[in-house]
Amino acid sequence: MTTYTVTPSQDLIKPQISEEKLPGSARAVLDILDDHEPRTFSEISDKVAWAPRTVRNALRRLIEEGFVVRKFNFTDARQVYYLRP
Repeated sequence: MTTYTVTPSQDLIKPQISEEKLPGSARAVLDILDDHEPRTFSEISDKVAWAPRTVRNALRRLIEEGFVVRKFNFTDARQVYYLRP
């Protein structure tokens, strides 16, 4: 008999921690995405004066904690949209 594991969609994941416990870089990226508009990595990086690695780590943390989701960009498959659910 085969068993299957069902995982919830990333849209259904709710944040496990409060925003106050996030690092400062993650909170700043979250403020950029606060208008619920999809943004690419380069758009987010242009709004802050940090190294791309810092922005990438902040986005990774926000995705892991459930504050931000990644969406496929159908117009340009090389890029991904980041947005708040």
